[in-house]
Amino acid sequence: QAFMILCDWLLILSHQDSNNNEEAVGLLDYLPSTSLQEKLLLFVQEHVFVEKKEGSKEEEGKEESCRLDGLHNKRRLLAAYCKLIVYNVVEMAAAAEIYKHYVKSYNDFGDIIKEMLSKMRHNNRIQSAKTLILCLQQLFQAHMESQGSSSSVDFSSASFTNMKELARRFSLTFGWDQVKSRESVAMIHKEGIEFAFQGATGVDGKCLPPNLSFLLLIIEFSNKLLKPDKR
Repeated sequence: QAFMILCDWLLILSHQDSNNNEEAVGLLDYLPSTSLQEKLLLFVQEHVFVEKKEGSKEEEGKEESCRLDGLHNKRRLLAAYCKLIVYNVVEMAAAAEIYKHYVKSYNDFGDIIKEMLSKMRHNNRIQSAKTLILCLQQLFQAHMESQGSSSSVDFSSASFTNMKELARRFSLTFGWDQVKSRESVAMIHKEGIEFAFQGATGVDGKCLPPNLSFLLLIIEFSNKLLKPDKR
């Protein structure tokens, strides 16, 4: 309840007209600091995107009886936090952390996450697209770190397969109007290619750039590119 009240309060403060309200000028200092934004995100991660624990049949029966109530509460928490992102109360980059759960929790929260993506794209197409590529980059880096010292990428692993599926879902959200999404899709390819070739400077040709396989994720967007942009 405190989290819901805080989200509502921050949303109200962000819509205060400080030009005509002297009290609002003083209240602007209460907009979320970096520390508070981190705590808000942590709360969502711990209370919304929680793994289900396996228990006995009796416990499972009890859990099932209150599952819908629990899911409804989680959806309320997530929707309240997503509003803060949509209305620029918290940094848009926070959306990348939410997008990471899009595929895994699609049945429970897919509609909320997709609606947030749609509204963010309506507000700022380029910045919205940057959050998509940021999400994929962070997941890819985590995947590479989990590989340890291995230089080869396991393309059949669950984490890489999930990244490919997430990239495919992101691509579908652009629809079929290639002209409308031209700048966003081109930017995703540009940023993705630059990321894929990080560390290539000075390479003597004997080893590949460490992020090269990131191109396998970016290719999911390539059918949205216009012919002039492909070159």
